[in-house]
Amino acid sequence: LLTWVEGHPAHLAPRSAALRHGIGALAGRLTRALAGFAHPAADHELQWDIKRASHLRPLLPDIADAGLRARCAQWLDWFEAIRPGLDDLPWQVVHADLNPHNLLTDPMDATRVCGVLDFGDMVLTPRICDLAVAASYQVDPAAALASLAEVAAGWEAELPLLPAERRLLPGLTAIRMVTTLAITSHRAARWPDNAPYILRNFPSARAGLMALPPPEEMPHD
Repeated sequence: LLTWVEGHPAHLAPRSAALRHGIGALAGRLTRALAGFAHPAADHELQWDIKRASHLRPLLPDIADAGLRARCAQWLDWFEAIRPGLDDLPWQVVHADLNPHNLLTDPMDATRVCGVLDFGDMVLTPRICDLAVAASYQVDPAAALASLAEVAAGWEAELPLLPAERRLLPGLTAIRMVTTLAITSHRAARWPDNAPYILRNFPSARAGLMALPPPEEMPHD
């Protein structure tokens, strides 16, 4: 037997400010609902977990574009500088994979998120990482910071950000893009027959990363 959640895949919905706000709000509600949830396996090792981004360095050689590879390395330098500060932020179990393929929109209103799929990446991590994951797929390269702010505004309508979380959000969003670029490049190099599927989020991650301000313009504390 199969069960399913009603709705249309969010990756097929037209991009809009209202949808970005709605995705942020959904992420905030879900993270708030998971607050206090605990499980003995919650701190398992997950390759996609933002807090473990330093482990991505060995994968960078598989990013074919030298300029993009260098930008990813710079972002990992930034992450290692701010990583100790993550320990002072609120931590909890989060969904950790709110990408458009895991979200459903209302068939009657493409701006309203009505369903969430795939809780297989749930992990204990700084809660701001869940917003960074969701936002990384919503950044409009033509207005990178403005579109990121729209997602964040939706989250804050449900779950206010601490000043440190707000300050680190753009950089952590970039780190999720680096994660996507590094892992998918590494896997596509090893399984070329499945590369089109593996690399489906690569173009948007590359465009978003290059549109965000470079790491030297991000806070380092």
